[in-house]
Amino acid sequence: MKLYGQRGVEFEPGSKWAYSNYGFLLLGVLIEKVSGQSYYDYVAEHVYKPAGMTLTAPLTEDQLVPGRSVGYTRFREQPGPGEVAAPDVWRPNTDTLPYRGTSAGGGYSTVEDLLRFANAVESRKLLDAEHTELLTTGKVETGGGGKYAYGFGDRSFGGIACFGHGGGAPGMNDDLEICPGPGYVVGVLANLDPPAAQRVSDFVLNRLPEK
Repeated sequence: MKLYGQRGVEFEPGSKWAYSNYGFLLLGVLIEKVSGQSYYDYVAEHVYKPAGMTLTAPLTEDQLVPGRSVGYTRFREQPGPGEVAAPDVWRPNTDTLPYRGTSAGGGYSTVEDLLRFANAVESRKLLDAEHTELLTTGKVETGGGGKYAYGFGDRSFGGIACFGHGGGAPGMNDDLEICPGPGYVVGVLANLDPPAAQRVSDFVLNRLPEK
């Protein structure tokens, strides 16, 4: 908050869209102020528990988590004078990881838990119908053929309307798309650099039958 909180707005709110990690950090602070709980406790109680997500959390990197994968990021060695450029190598992303995930990202999950989250959203276990629609319906054009809602992208694939979100950092990439009409849920996780998961997700989404 001290690092970013003194910056002015970049444009009039609602007039355009730009992704903001700081915006999500600010939302995490608001959750703590309104609820009186830590962000981590609130999400565990109000999202993970009712959705049945038992393998999702933002635990610190020094805590042992059975089955947690290691991310691999592509690293290019810089050749010395007169040396031939070496091929890229894959290395663990350990040195790039934050100490703990935040409301801007950095947690871990499984595709099964992503499906449980999608089902909980769709069955109104997390929010009622009015607020679910408010949260997932696009508000501002993103410039990529869709709109951004409140923490969800709203776009169509071959006539199928979906909402969801992806994320990525060195050695990790994910995408989750929920398509209420035909009932599709596409969730992909990869322990490789972006766009490893996004490519798989887009491949599937662009080939789904409308019925």
